[in-house]
Amino acid sequence: MGWKCSNKPLSINPHKTGQPLGGVLALQGFYRAMPLLHGSQGCSAFIKALMTRHYREPIAAQTTALQEHNVIFGGGKSLREGLDTVIDKHRPALIGILSTALTEVSGEDIEGELRMYRKERGLKDTLVVAASLPDFRGSLESGYAKTTEAVVAGIIDMVKEERPRKKSKNRVNLLVAPHLTPGDVMELKEIISSFGLEVIALPDISTSLSGHLLTGHTALSRGGLPLDYAKHVMTAESTIVVGECMVPAARKLEEAAGIPFKVFPSLLGLQATDQFFAYLAAKSHQEVPVRYKWQREFLLDSMLDAHFVYGGKKLAVALEPDHLYGVAGWLREMGAIPAGLVAPSSSPVFDRMEEEVLIGDLGDLEDIASGSKVDAWISSSHGEQGAERLKLPFYPSGFPIFDRFGSSMAVGVGYKGTTDWVNGLGNALLTGERRRHA
Repeated sequence: MGWKCSNKPLSINPHKTGQPLGGVLALQGFYRAMPLLHGSQGCSAFIKALMTRHYREPIAAQTTALQEHNVIFGGGKSLREGLDTVIDKHRPALIGILSTALTEVSGEDIEGELRMYRKERGLKDTLVVAASLPDFRGSLESGYAKTTEAVVAGIIDMVKEERPRKKSKNRVNLLVAPHLTPGDVMELKEIISSFGLEVIALPDISTSLSGHLLTGHTALSRGGLPLDYAKHVMTAESTIVVGECMVPAARKLEEAAGIPFKVFPSLLGLQATDQFFAYLAAKSHQEVPVRYKWQREFLLDSMLDAHFVYGGKKLAVALEPDHLYGVAGWLREMGAIPAGLVAPSSSPVFDRMEEEVLIGDLGDLEDIASGSKVDAWISSSHGEQGAERLKLPFYPSGFPIFDRFGSSMAVGVGYKGTTDWVNGLGNALLTGERRRHA
């Protein structure tokens, strides 16, 4: 149906998270990577603080720490000094230079500075890429997607200099959107592998932000996809895309290496998951493993048990675009009504939705919820106070969730993840019913 923008002159309880945070998140999915934010010191500090609260893990990020005189006279020198420091001190495999609103408004030519730096330094052991991520455009999702696309382009350039490699018949790439948790990525890797396919996930936050314990300290990202192994994405037979925002990165692989891609806008819900398993079975020429057939039975039983709670219920939802699309579609599948949908930025995926999406903030969602008499509220932790003011059951989802344990490892894809959503949100709706009848 499309989208429209809120006409308020100011933001009340902001829903939007800036693009640079999405860029930092994407780079956590690559081994020994370092995001370098080209901006003021606060740009890095607040991003690390927010991500640490959500994932409860150390976050790799550095900044060029621009001051007023750097902005006035140009920050090129600070950028080169920052790169020198990071390379000499930490020896990262990958550096992602992420612009901010400060450097975008001041007109910094980051790509030009990077070309000069590569020529002067003669980089061999470190891949350095750049992404333009002004805070005043897009959101976490678009920043993540642009950064992943920049890394994919860098990998393509690296492989061009090497001898061409043959395609591997059973190898598939998995491009995952930012709303997927480390638990989601791990679940998808296990599902794809169960069909006898080798899967390369990128970015792969399942091995970097998954809560594992490692000894020692490193300022670089832990876990994630190693860059030398990431080169194998060019030899994959196909690419699986989860989330509309990752299509540009998939197109780069298709154009550079002739790798076709299949897009799954969402993997939440019975129908979406059935399509995913049907695709994998056809591609691998194998039967769906028994354990997933059982998981489907469990999901159907859970849907049957909970249908009377969901039927006709109205939900207010505020999430990133791809995540919002998936949750809204699943709610309709359950017989519920997405009565208020708010996103931080626009997306082509909204044109395929039955409902109109409002580009706004959590204050807008609160206004919609109070006027539509909704039954529950779904959003990040920033929306919980609004739900409390309206005395609505609150179901946390998205980013950030900082007042609950385990949210970053929750699974919300496939039959298992959908069952968890059916039961989790269903319990919240039951709580709301008890409150109304008390």
